[in-house]
Amino acid sequence: MKSLQTVIILLSSQSWAWAPAFTLNRILKNPSINCDRHTETSSILHSAVVQDAGDVSRPLDLQIKSSEKTSPYLIHKGRATDMIKRCVSIEGLSLSKGWTPQATEAFQLAVEAVVRANPILTGKLIETKTSPWPWDRKEIYVVPNVYNPNNHSFCKVIEPPKNMMWLGEVLDEGIDLGSNGAKRLFDYVCSNFAPYMLDRPDFTFKQIENGNPLFQAKIIDFGDGHAAYSVKMSHAIGDGTTYFQLISQISSYMNGNEPPPIEWNNPIKATHEIYPEIFSERDYHRSYGLPFGWGLLKNLRGLPTRRCKYLLLSKEKIREIKNEMRGKNLTGMNDKATAIDDDTIARGRISTNDIVMSAICEMNGSSDVFAFDRSVRGIKEGVSAYDAGNFFWEIPFDKQKGTDPTEFRKILLKDSGSFYDRDEVPLLPFLNGRVGRITSLATITHQTAFPGSELLCQFPSASFISELPLDVAVIFKFNADYWGIMHNFRKTTHSPLLEKILA
Repeated sequence: MKSLQTVIILLSSQSWAWAPAFTLNRILKNPSINCDRHTETSSILHSAVVQDAGDVSRPLDLQIKSSEKTSPYLIHKGRATDMIKRCVSIEGLSLSKGWTPQATEAFQLAVEAVVRANPILTGKLIETKTSPWPWDRKEIYVVPNVYNPNNHSFCKVIEPPKNMMWLGEVLDEGIDLGSNGAKRLFDYVCSNFAPYMLDRPDFTFKQIENGNPLFQAKIIDFGDGHAAYSVKMSHAIGDGTTYFQLISQISSYMNGNEPPPIEWNNPIKATHEIYPEIFSERDYHRSYGLPFGWGLLKNLRGLPTRRCKYLLLSKEKIREIKNEMRGKNLTGMNDKATAIDDDTIARGRISTNDIVMSAICEMNGSSDVFAFDRSVRGIKEGVSAYDAGNFFWEIPFDKQKGTDPTEFRKILLKDSGSFYDRDEVPLLPFLNGRVGRITSLATITHQTAFPGSELLCQFPSASFISELPLDVAVIFKFNADYWGIMHNFRKTTHSPLLEKILA
């Protein structure tokens, strides 16, 4: 009943010295950084002393900028508003070793510094109507300073559960050595840690109703040199790229560096549509209108049997297949040379992500059309790499075609950035509920690197795909040597390509 209610609502809404920590502490307590002040920027320059691996002291200039404002942010209007209301928050966790109590303090202070530097994170969502007519679209705003960092903690320190095997005990058994160790670590995170650390799905429409915070971090210090931390961001204020921009800022502050600012005020984000610009009205209504909604309702009967599953992939095996597919003597790959054909060019530029997406298509047995997310930063005029927001397109494509990695590369090489041309989006897959989504976080992941600690792995929240009556897969970077797939497919089939890349 809860799942039915959710879908109905969705459809109706269409041993280092930790000097950076102490420097942050002084900066955060400085009264000149005022959350209530309506200014563009205010900066303070501080000095600290940190030690490098050779114990050689060196000065560090740490500059934190505050971009506080009190006026609301207009983040969505138009058709994209309905889509964003159906999205869940983006959340992931990281496991590290070499952790200390000072590191926990520094992490808390870095989170607070990021919040103060990005005041949109202190706000709540509100929805307004542009006219009294019920069929007119609504606008979504963020009202900042609802959760003032002076009296609201954005980082929660929690105690490890008493009935959970400690990470140190697992690692002492050799879990961090070789592929077998990686598999055991992967299984440990899947079955024990992720369910405890990561939250249930948090839809945008529920955040509007409840006024929940838009940004939150949690950390567990096991006390044996291991720690886990998670960060959650509302999808209403940004996409995966935005999420990892914030993660990168936390890492920079932890290391005593000044991170590049994030731009939240690009006016394009409010009107940016998430479907390719080549789409016609017919294409849009098939992809997001009544046919899509009807297919979701048909899939409700199979919702109780959907389960979140995880797969661990070897980057080394993927690299071997990529090199084999590219070939050593492909012509047409030099920009100054004359290309033989599009397939030759695409094959020579196949990426790791292309191969994983093809394996996902090959293993899926319950969808005919998939859509993948593509960032428009640096592609769409007026959108830069530092712009925050939901700056992506959902690119639908034929799943059977997607079993060939060159097809993804050809889409990315096309000027239109789309698989289907105008008026070519098929109707039946949407009516029959045989459509799905693929999201890749692996290519945009920023790995946190904190002084004195080593990142063991990163893991996305299952809320990406929980309680959704359609096929969804998420590609993520587990660590430097392994990638992962998280999916909820109703039906899977044998995939020779997947077998070749499994860890």
